[in-house]
Amino acid sequence: MIPLQINKQPNPIKGDLLLSEPFLMDSDFSRVVILLCEHNEEGSFGLILNNTLEIEINSVVSDFPEAKIPVGFGGPVERSQLFYMHQNKEIDGCTQIGKDLYLGGDYPEIKKRISRDEMTPENLRFFIGYTGWSSGQLQNEIDDLSWIVMKAPDDLDVFNAFDDDLWRDLLARLGGKYKLMADYPVNPADN
Repeated sequence: MIPLQINKQPNPIKGDLLLSEPFLMDSDFSRVVILLCEHNEEGSFGLILNNTLEIEINSVVSDFPEAKIPVGFGGPVERSQLFYMHQNKEIDGCTQIGKDLYLGGDYPEIKKRISRDEMTPENLRFFIGYTGWSSGQLQNEIDDLSWIVMKAPDDLDVFNAFDDDLWRDLLARLGGKYKLMADYPVNPADN
């Protein structure tokens, strides 16, 4: 008897990307790229990078300084909350999630820095909601092949990762069968 070879995914860590498998039929997660902001024994938390809404921050927050910063859909959990990532490690209370990449922190300080042009749309990104998993849930979904774990490429600019092609481009970078999967139609009947 020959054992089946199953492609073992690496264990995800904070800062990794999760790419949904091509035929995941959940409307919130079809062909998404999630930046994993936290992953530990208590659970996991991430933000969808490639689901930008057609709104800007000033239409969501009334007291925010005038700035043309798009807002993304971070995920289906806590859709009434606003999350933000930036590149300024000096923001009090922020959490590092990658090289020169931080989450949250002192919101009034963010507003003040925007007003003084110390932070710009090129290094600040907002999300409504987040994606979350309870303890062990993400690993179970990875084992069920719902997610493809990928180390974030050095050239990935999360502040400009709005494009619908992000999922396809990242999957193709993995090569082999993933490169083929990147071109699968959303609906196999369309093939």
